[in-house]
Amino acid sequence: MMITTFKLIPFQNKLVALAFTASGGMTYIPTTGNYKVFEILYYSTRSKNPKTQEFWRSPKLFLLFAIPRLSKTSLLELFPGAGIKYIRSSGSAGKILSFDYVNHTATIQLPSGVRKFFSIYSLASLGSVSLSDKKHVSNTKAGYWKTYGKKSIVRGVAMNPVDHPHGGRTKAIKYPRTPWGKTTKFKR
Repeated sequence: MMITTFKLIPFQNKLVALAFTASGGMTYIPTTGNYKVFEILYYSTRSKNPKTQEFWRSPKLFLLFAIPRLSKTSLLELFPGAGIKYIRSSGSAGKILSFDYVNHTATIQLPSGVRKFFSIYSLASLGSVSLSDKKHVSNTKAGYWKTYGKKSIVRGVAMNPVDHPHGGRTKAIKYPRTPWGKTTKFKR
């Protein structure tokens, strides 16, 4: 695959790369801080010793057994073809603790401190996930999202009866009522 461009998903604060495959298809893949535009992503399965592999100097997409022990890794899949489900949050990284070539598993310490077994044939990326500065952004005020054009949503039960059918009567009557006094639950 070749990375052609990056796209920021604004309200999720995720950075993804648009990659073109050799067969002509294209896909979005999550990125780490190591990816660059026009970089070729590929992996090899020739050797279990990463120092003998030629692709070690090129991009950062590997089968898990090709990454050295105690390296930072991210964007992991549990078993081959399962899709990236672990260590996806901005700025996070896990650490490879050990390999068990008899059972074809690797022990990885997740950012939460939990140790989990992964298949050594699953895909992983070197380094931490991109946008590590996200932790410095704080939305501590009520109008944070309003600056981005998102309006707050008020629940109907928090309104007055003239504003919404579910409004008012929060303590006196158990169930929400219509403006005409009939219950909106248990309709027959």
